[in-house]
Amino acid sequence: MTSTADVVIIGGGVTGASLAFHLTGLGVGRVLVLERRFLAAGGTGHSVGIIRQLYPTPETSAMVLRSLRVFQRFRDVVGSEAGYVGCGALIGVSPAMRPKLETTLAVQRALGIRAELLEPDDVARVEPRVDPAGLGAVLYEPESGYGDPTAVTLGYAGAARRRGAVIEQSAEVVAIHQAGGRVTGVTTAGGERVDAPVVVNAAGLWSPGVARLAGVELPIVIGRHPVFVVERDPSFGGPHLVYLDLAGGSYVRPETGNLTLTGSLTDDEAEHPMDPDLLGGEAGFEEASTILERTGRAVPRLADARYRRGYAGAFDITPDWMPILDESPVRGFFIAAGLSGHGFKLAPAVGELMAALIAQTTPPVSPAPFAFGRFTRSTVAGTFVASYLR
Repeated sequence: MTSTADVVIIGGGVTGASLAFHLTGLGVGRVLVLERRFLAAGGTGHSVGIIRQLYPTPETSAMVLRSLRVFQRFRDVVGSEAGYVGCGALIGVSPAMRPKLETTLAVQRALGIRAELLEPDDVARVEPRVDPAGLGAVLYEPESGYGDPTAVTLGYAGAARRRGAVIEQSAEVVAIHQAGGRVTGVTTAGGERVDAPVVVNAAGLWSPGVARLAGVELPIVIGRHPVFVVERDPSFGGPHLVYLDLAGGSYVRPETGNLTLTGSLTDDEAEHPMDPDLLGGEAGFEEASTILERTGRAVPRLADARYRRGYAGAFDITPDWMPILDESPVRGFFIAAGLSGHGFKLAPAVGELMAALIAQTTPPVSPAPFAFGRFTRSTVAGTFVASYLR
């Protein structure tokens, strides 16, 4: 059986769903999303959903601000709820990191991002449960917070459908066809052939394998990122702000039911590759102990929290911890992958930018920093912290 489409998007996570929404908004007629399992089944559904605005480049800062404005008005823009909670976010840095933070903050403010540099002793007026010991400064982003990645994905998918997009689940792509140096379509595991002049690899953790179907090698490592859930003691005093402790190496994000999500900010996930099919597997208490110790130092009152569970999340990581948003060497085969842990918070802007590249309209920010060709054999690998400050 053969059908046709103007654009085939491989991957039904938040990136693919956002792209379908934005393509249909530009009037691209036949948009088909092919998802191997179900919407948000991959990295999206296992994301902690933190939205912070501290980024090291003007382009990524502009993108996260554009995305934040969408999350804040998701019902007006998309027609559903994003589960966005603008509780505010704090980002603690060491004394050595402070000069870079001050420089980056100036760029942020010039772009319209609301942020304030706090002295360690001033943190108590915003979040008294954070221990400022060892910090050189703390960035306060009052508009930041967290959202629901699955709800955002389903919202974008539903809106894209209403605009005419077709979304097929349990439809794994097993072949990408090309002729004369350009893509011509795909075939699914069910035997469906779809002819299309544009195919987008938005497969997240599975994007390297999808790229190989087109003969393209992506410089992406799938890195394991365990997430741990703890239950706050009733005496804790209610939900807390998002806190990202770059100096101490942990983060905390409140959740309903008196729960907190926590994980590492210093372990280099690129050094811990994993099979993406192991996503969501159990991460035990022994593995959690080191992270929970850091969490207890950052927010001492969480030291008494009750451990609930842990699971294996994952990132699709490029050498510089920034996404690839570009056409590949195979004409018509586009890449929206390597989001490196930023996929959810950047999803609205990533969908907008990729749609502009495909439809050949003006992108909202320069795509140059996200070009596929920026990587060479001599590219120096970065770290997750470098995706905040450089």
